[in-house]
Amino acid sequence: MTSQVFGFSKKKPPVRIEFDRQIRVELGAFDSLTVKSSAEMIIECYRDEERADIYYTSSAIGVFIIRKSKRDIGYISIRDSNGLLAQELSSVLFRPRFPNMFVNFEDRDYRGNIECFIDLDNNSSSPLLRIKVFNLVDIEDYLKGVLPGEIGERSENEFEAAKAQAIAARTYAIWRLSNQTNDKHLKNSIDDQLYLGAGAELPLLNKAVEQTEGLIMVVNGLPIAAYYHAVCGGSTAPVEKIWGGSKIEYLSGTVDGDYCQWAKTYFWTERYTLKDLNENLSRYLARMGQLPKKGFGKLIDIKFKEDQSIGRNIEMTVKTSTGKFAVFSDKIRWALARPSMPDVILPSTRFKAKIRRDKNKIKSMMLVGAGNGHGVGMCQCGAIGRARAGQSCMEILKTYYKGIHIEKIY
Repeated sequence: MTSQVFGFSKKKPPVRIEFDRQIRVELGAFDSLTVKSSAEMIIECYRDEERADIYYTSSAIGVFIIRKSKRDIGYISIRDSNGLLAQELSSVLFRPRFPNMFVNFEDRDYRGNIECFIDLDNNSSSPLLRIKVFNLVDIEDYLKGVLPGEIGERSENEFEAAKAQAIAARTYAIWRLSNQTNDKHLKNSIDDQLYLGAGAELPLLNKAVEQTEGLIMVVNGLPIAAYYHAVCGGSTAPVEKIWGGSKIEYLSGTVDGDYCQWAKTYFWTERYTLKDLNENLSRYLARMGQLPKKGFGKLIDIKFKEDQSIGRNIEMTVKTSTGKFAVFSDKIRWALARPSMPDVILPSTRFKAKIRRDKNKIKSMMLVGAGNGHGVGMCQCGAIGRARAGQSCMEILKTYYKGIHIEKIY
């Protein structure tokens, strides 16, 4: 189904959203990889976008790059246990031969097909050839692999929250794929939505996807940016106060009360030594291209500015012997990070700072906070708490996304 037409009012013309039921999910870029199937699979080999060969196999297939010379752009080659199967390919498509079978990529099962092609990775200091891998999958099957990673295993009394999560995840995906600035695929990480494939599916969550099939949230006939997060810590936040930009009415924030207070990550504490602060802040400034040539220098002071209307810090000012730096809103989480969990960002910007000084010099800092995530849109643990209290899927969604309508678009 290439496009869908829908409208929520007879007085307004229907709106056409261009999207495909079969979507592309990026699984990563690799030097080499292995693909196999739970049964026989079909391998379609392409050269210059034309199908050159087709194979049927039940063997594991190795996929790798062969580069004939330094000037050569490189090609994909594939092999099975007997040796080289095909070479000088521009792309390869793996698909199960029989219905309800899966393709297995790097020991994880996926519905739909697996596509591999050569890609030049320009993000590294010296550009590298990589094999970029995508899962081509129906959007409903994709959602069955999203819910386990995003909302986790749930019980029957939390089913309405699972349905709300299914509608939010479907809406987000269609919003992203119909957005003109998007490159028409989704990532399998928190950059979009955590996608774990068919091997992670759970019966109750699959039921939530099936019972809400085709349902999305719309405003003025268009899919909304259905952001969500784990734990709001008492209230969600207006999107413009977290990421800047214009006010969006359906993301204006809501008081959540104690619905998410049951979550293990509701309250948190993080302690920083002077060394932690120096290392984390200098690393962040370097990554952002803001580190002075003289380096970070000596940390002199840290100050936080809280927006009391949302209970979150919206600015952090860092003064060192080499300069003064400001970090705003959600970026504070990246700048400070977590000493207790290296390479993990701070849970939220809802915190109070206790700075210990000795003769006006910072010695350490402790943050006492609440919440886990950016705070925009639906609070997932709040949704679970509301479902436990008897609220319906629609009540939950209309609490977190103001003024929305629910539409069935296929």
